[in-house]
Amino acid sequence: MLFASNGLTFLQELEIAFGEIGILPAILLILGTIFIIVEIFNPGFGFFGVAGIVLVVFGIAIRLFTSRSGNLLIQFFVMVLSVALVVCVALIIMVHSMKKGRLSRTSLVQKSTAVPSGITQGTEDFTSLLGKSGVANSVLRPSGNATIDGKLYSVVSQSALIESGKAIQVVDVEGVKITVVEI
Repeated sequence: MLFASNGLTFLQELEIAFGEIGILPAILLILGTIFIIVEIFNPGFGFFGVAGIVLVVFGIAIRLFTSRSGNLLIQFFVMVLSVALVVCVALIIMVHSMKKGRLSRTSLVQKSTAVPSGITQGTEDFTSLLGKSGVANSVLRPSGNATIDGKLYSVVSQSALIESGKAIQVVDVEGVKITVVEI
């Protein structure tokens, strides 16, 4: 399979592209690829992604400017394809790890929020009101105020509207949300 007028095959161009690479282009290509992979695994502001792309471009450019043989265009595509292949393999590994749950157990991916769920020291426990009766102090559409056991609470009606002065009963308590129905 011939690609250029000089008669070299793809494998020969691949050998020329990476066989005659100098230390500086090799370091730039490797470091740039690592930066791109870091950006894939830890997305954020984009510093690693942009820096990785810049390093890869400079590495390829330096390599092509110092080339003495072969087709430069084919060598360019061979190097870009090689970097893209390594990045795609890293992406596949990341997706596979996420599906298996391994990546989700690392510090890279946080599943919980900073605020604890449930009742904490700052949240009053209203579960004792469950099943108790009271009177709506304002029209509940669907939220408003009600007096339950002689104390004023902010409540939410389960139905669309409860008139002021109607008897209510607590049917659900979820954190600070007290749900009532008209009785």
